Amino acid sequence: MDGSVFLVSEKVITLFIVLFIGVIARKFNIIDWDATKKLSAFLLNVTQPLMIITSFQMDFDSEKLKNGLMIIALSVSIHIFSAAAAFLLYKPVKDGGKRKVYEMGTIFCNCAFLGYPVLKVIFGDETGVFYGAFYTMFFNIFIWTYGVVLITRQENKDNKNIEDKNKTKNKLPVSKIFLNSGMIASVIGIIIFISGIKLPGVLYDSSKLVGDMTFPLSMIIIGSLISNINLKDMFLSVRNYYYIFIKLIFIPGLTGFICYILKLPAVIIYMGTIMTALPSAANVAIFAETYEADSKAGAINVGLSTLISIGTIPLAIYFLDNILKVKI
Repeated sequence: MDGSVFLVSEKVITLFIVLFIGVIARKFNIIDWDATKKLSAFLLNVTQPLMIITSFQMDFDSEKLKNGLMIIALSVSIHIFSAAAAFLLYKPVKDGGKRKVYEMGTIFCNCAFLGYPVLKVIFGDETGVFYGAFYTMFFNIFIWTYGVVLITRQENKDNKNIEDKNKTKNKLPVSKIFLNSGMIASVIGIIIFISGIKLPGVLYDSSKLVGDMTFPLSMIIIGSLISNINLKDMFLSVRNYYYIFIKLIFIPGLTGFICYILKLPAVIIYMGTIMTALPSAANVAIFAETYEADSKAGAINVGLSTLISIGTIPLAIYFLDNILKVKI
């Protein structure tokens, strides 16, 4: 890729400085939990969809479309592989509540809040978001299907009270699978890209202005989400580091190596490695809270993986550039 791993590291660190601004804002009660939820809804339903749509506002390029379709296939493969790997790798974890949170955190990366900013740094403004939109299409389907099934999985079959309480929650939210804002924006963007439709200048400029809020807003939201995690619980558990090794080192390294052995295009190798090197999705903590799983473990996994990824994302890029010698 153009530039060096040090430049990318600098950009990633910049993002995380914004994250700590979010931590400070939450600590001083400038934003509270209710404000964080509303900001998250604003990002997911307004700024991110506008960012996705405007990123597709480019001249049609058959090579980019081909890459996009390959990225969808890549996303399907990675999510299914990660689900199988996580199921096997966390078998030693005896606590069933934590085990399914670990599985979910390993499968689902932080596409919405951190993925797009990182891809923008690596691939450039429009192209990074363009490729990210293709990857997240299957992510949105899989998290609202397998993700819901996983987080509501009954680990203790004798616990009838929990089973009865979750019975109504086990239904798959069909509207969220196919009619979520990210999926709709991606489809609209693809139609715009293929058809060559151009948004009027004023409409494009205003949409892009709001869409560009996604990057700082996403990091502030993550900072707020992890601000109240007990540092002792986060850093002093050996089990947490086993999870971090699987999530941020083993899966990305294996994904990059497999893509390299299969001689896939450089863009696909980069996408597969970087997306699996991202920290756990914020939805892991949110789902754990919503479906009455181990929400504390979910918050710790999201928080710790987010902090450690400051180092592992540049490490993944170094692995691609200097070990596998992949260039984009």
